[in-house]
Amino acid sequence: MSTSDEARRALEAVYARVEARAADISRSHDWWPCRRGCDHCCRHLAAPLPMTYLEWSYLEEGLQQLSPEALEEIRERVDAMARQEARPYTCPMLDRETGACRVYAHRPLACRSYGFAAARDGGLFCHFILDLVGRHGDADIVWANQDALEDAVARLGGATRPLPEWFTRKERDTR
Repeated sequence: MSTSDEARRALEAVYARVEARAADISRSHDWWPCRRGCDHCCRHLAAPLPMTYLEWSYLEEGLQQLSPEALEEIRERVDAMARQEARPYTCPMLDRETGACRVYAHRPLACRSYGFAAARDGGLFCHFILDLVGRHGDADIVWANQDALEDAVARLGGATRPLPEWFTRKERDTR
């Protein structure tokens, strides 16, 4: 078994823990907004998606399953994102007509944990969550620890870079 196989299994284990925490929060709080059909965070990113090399490799598998036309559209959106100077950003993998992620099973940690994890600096929440937690409270919510998740993934996959940088590196490497 190679180190890369071990790292991938460890990454998938982190992703599975996040998925379990997200499912638990959604299941136990019928008012929780993060469900199929909500793409608010995908359309209002504070910055281009950050990910490690290992996450990029995992995401690439999902990208390779797309049609050439969809992949070209994503490349164009990534290029536009790299030139964009102000937020919010829209995720280039979002199918803007359906509101669905084109690479959902391969999405990075930032996408999996947003809305379900808290960070030392106060959290990763959209205004919908803040409003709802303000009305319903969060005393019974067991948040995932965003800082610990990011540290665990960084130990597995090295330096974190924004999505456009990974695309640029790939384009440069394939020439």
